[in-house]
Amino acid sequence: MFLGDVSKDPTEILLLLYEFEARAKLNDPEIENILEKVLKLQQIEPKTLETLASLAMESPAHFPSVCKKALKIALSLKKKQPNKDVIRCSKLLHSLIQISLPTGITEIEPRILEEVWSYYEEALIIIESLQEEYPEVEILWLMTRAWNTGASLYSLGKYTETEQWCGLGMRFLKHLGSLRANYESQMMGLYTEILDRMDREKKVLPIEE
Repeated sequence: MFLGDVSKDPTEILLLLYEFEARAKLNDPEIENILEKVLKLQQIEPKTLETLASLAMESPAHFPSVCKKALKIALSLKKKQPNKDVIRCSKLLHSLIQISLPTGITEIEPRILEEVWSYYEEALIIIESLQEEYPEVEILWLMTRAWNTGASLYSLGKYTETEQWCGLGMRFLKHLGSLRANYESQMMGLYTEILDRMDREKKVLPIEE
């Protein structure tokens, strides 16, 4: 288990990590309190929080809220470091989106969409300032997930949200490098088609009194 840099006496953090791991394997909700104890320690490292996040979701454990909290704080710490590790930030954002918006769901709550949208905005800020360092495969993944979220919303009849999320996917498209040519014409065509379909659907919807 790699913990990152720790203080001269790592005993306390090690004990907490071992307790967290043991309780996670027992699917014990007490791990949330252990996370709070870890957060009170001085000089906590992002890597330690990433380890906790992983343990919180390692079967049979399933604590998405604990995982997300650890990941969000790890991301915040990473962003504050003098030399921003863009690759690690991209992976943290990937994990936050993945855990917040799993694939294959049939209903998407507005609060979840709002939360995930904020992660996309964070990714865009990093990409626009340090695009050369942001992995292109991660930009492609973000684009695809945003687009697929829009498609899912379309199937649920949520046309305003569909336009927003497909539009978000298009925003990531422009940041692709060598892969852009593979997707641009197809996505532009589909986006236009979706907008046309939504216009037609809106016209046939009954007017509420």
